[in-house]
Amino acid sequence: RQGPAAGAATPDAAPPTVPVTGGVNERGLPVRVPMAQLAAVTQPARPQEPAPRHDPDPEAVGGMLTRLYSGVRRAEAEETTEIFLPPAGGRTEGGHQ
Repeated sequence: RQGPAAGAATPDAAPPTVPVTGGVNERGLPVRVPMAQLAAVTQPARPQEPAPRHDPDPEAVGGMLTRLYSGVRRAEAEETTEIFLPPAGGRTEGGHQ
């Protein structure tokens, strides 16, 4: 698809307050003009400059990893109890089958 003709929309222009139409059809309904109200059609989709990179603090990352691994070790060290499920077709909590 091609957008509107060059110069049809400037980057700083606000969209028109009244919809842009291409007249009316045989039923009297307004005919839409594709992309006529888009003000940013001519602006590039990507920013010109890359966003500044913010590297995380190595000490903070190390602290988070230490807490993560200590939590994993604690979870592995905990004694777990197995939960036995009743066989299929067995009694339910209410005692009914």
